Amino acid sequence: MGTARRVSATIFTLHAVDHRADSRGGMSPNEVLAVIRIRQWAADRAALRGARTIDYERQGWKARDARKCDARLVRVIDFEKALSMLTEEEQGALMVYYRERQTAADTAQALHCSERKVSYLIPAARKHLAEALDRLDLL
Repeated sequence: MGTARRVSATIFTLHAVDHRADSRGGMSPNEVLAVIRIRQWAADRAALRGARTIDYERQGWKARDARKCDARLVRVIDFEKALSMLTEEEQGALMVYYRERQTAADTAQALHCSERKVSYLIPAARKHLAEALDRLDLL
């Protein structure tokens, strides 16, 4: 029950934060899930960086930690496949805005463009990512 509450709180927070940032309305449920997948990907990637290596040639029984690491690796690869379907500009905008948790002004500075462009780019990139994740059945 604790995990469900955390996910629910995260969805509510994402809706509240991005509703203020996007003057044209809130995010669709698929877009909320796409943002959650960005954050999950960032956490999985960080965990994989610090994890121990696994002997994949070993047959038979696998420790629970090894199975969890395998699933994490598959999630990271699948997400990166969906992310690669976006343009470089969209990828950069989403990574700076959501993974690095920067403001629209900081995102604009990182992308060397205007804040207005970022205000249109973020929702469009989020929508394209949600569509790509949905096409790959990753939502």
